[in-house]
Amino acid sequence: MSRGAKLLIAGFVACLVLGAGTASAFVWHMTYGQAKSATKEFAKESCREDSECVAWGVGKCTRRTESGFACEAGLFFRSPGSSEEVECDIVLHWGADHAGYVKLKRHGPPHCFPV
Repeated sequence: MSRGAKLLIAGFVACLVLGAGTASAFVWHMTYGQAKSATKEFAKESCREDSECVAWGVGKCTRRTESGFACEAGLFFRSPGSSEEVECDIVLHWGADHAGYVKLKRHGPPHCFPV
């Protein structure tokens, strides 16, 4: 299975975990801190789910709408017995659902490259 596919599968698992404990946002407004925190949880859980993931990081978050942000997350992978690392970056689009909870609305495709 490709690293991008692994990242997406791990991401969906992380979303299930996030859905259970993410803080409530005002129904029509989401804060920068909520988006950044949700992205950190996504990256941390995605990396924890993949044994080849050695590190993760969170980039900038940009407000796209009053109730949404686009945030960058990066995961670093190393195959067992190899010193070569691969970075996979993904853009996550967060918003507030109808109940006011932070929710992953959609994501872009992962972009992977050697580092």
